[in-house]
Amino acid sequence: MINNRQVVDLIERANDAQPACPCGRHTTPVWRDGAVWLECASLSQPRDGFLQRIVAAVTAPAHTHARIVDVPPFKADRATS
Repeated sequence: MINNRQVVDLIERANDAQPACPCGRHTTPVWRDGAVWLECASLSQPRDGFLQRIVAAVTAPAHTHARIVDVPPFKADRATS
């Protein structure tokens, strides 16, 4: 079992090891689909136009997108007072 400090340490080490994508943009940790991923910042930008969406889809494999650690969603206690 992995604890919160280990998760934070893994995220920090991954970000320190690859602070930038090959495209030059910074990388950022993102929680998605039960895992923390290190992604290029350009992958999370909105794509408004048709051409922008096509270019983003074609160039997406060239950007950093690496799984750091699996992290299940936090479940808070539902205590009532």
